Amino acid sequence: MLKAFLGKRGSVQERPAETTGRRSVDPERLKTLIEFFPIGKKLRYYPEFKKDIVFDTLMVGYAVNGELLYSCDAVERDPNGHVMAFRVGEDSARIRAADVYLFQVLVPDTSDLERQLDYARRAEIGRGKQFNKGNYITLMSNAAMRGLSTVDTEVAKPLMLVSGPYAHTKMILLTPELTTLVVTDQRRKPRAKTCAPVVLCLPGGGLSGPCVIADISDDSIRVRVRDRETPLPPMAAGAEVTLDIDLGDSGTSYLLKGRVLRRASDACVIHLEGMFESGRLKNFGPLDLLELKAGLLNYSA
Repeated sequence: MLKAFLGKRGSVQERPAETTGRRSVDPERLKTLIEFFPIGKKLRYYPEFKKDIVFDTLMVGYAVNGELLYSCDAVERDPNGHVMAFRVGEDSARIRAADVYLFQVLVPDTSDLERQLDYARRAEIGRGKQFNKGNYITLMSNAAMRGLSTVDTEVAKPLMLVSGPYAHTKMILLTPELTTLVVTDQRRKPRAKTCAPVVLCLPGGGLSGPCVIADISDDSIRVRVRDRETPLPPMAAGAEVTLDIDLGDSGTSYLLKGRVLRRASDACVIHLEGMFESGRLKNFGPLDLLELKAGLLNYSA
């Protein structure tokens, strides 16, 4: 029973589509939302656009066309991260992404956190009023290394679940307004495009497939896979990586240390922390990053 409640794959039955007269959810925005707000992720939020009143919360599950699921395994995605289908219900019935007309998220009822506020801020939101139907809750990704991601949601209703892994727990069902989904790039400096090859050495000694450096700012680079059909391997935000860059005919090569800021299926942004010389890691000198940028900008395959 627990496997069914968690939305694990089992039956291949498809839930009949009931989309007549309803617009399907934008697949690109849905992909981004699930990437930055996955089930099980700790989040922060502020109610009614009051950015000075911030609480912690957790992404507990999704509701697809009104049916709940509680596991990331219930989301079928292709190698590029696009959602193909959802598994819902005790029979793990399949809802195709093209048939999704209503996508909602489930978070705990955290009304009690208001008690931590001082009187003035408690009065701002009104005691127990933050989750009234129709109110707005802005969710924020708290994974700072991936860049700040936010989305405005509307309170659909409070729920007291009667079955499933969270039975008898107070929850809040929120409807995201996907047009408000924003992912803020941490790299605010101008970026210069390039196409130099790079070997990405992952934690644990693994290697990525063929990659290129797509652009560079002052201290960060964006690496993308050469073959768009081959996704990058998993990399957690903050993970340490090594970049081996060989600029070919120029005879220049670099071995750099960096940390993952954020990762998508086909690209990742890496903050550069230092370079290796004679087998030893050193901080970048005044001209090192300028020399690296000049070499990348003048690379020709």
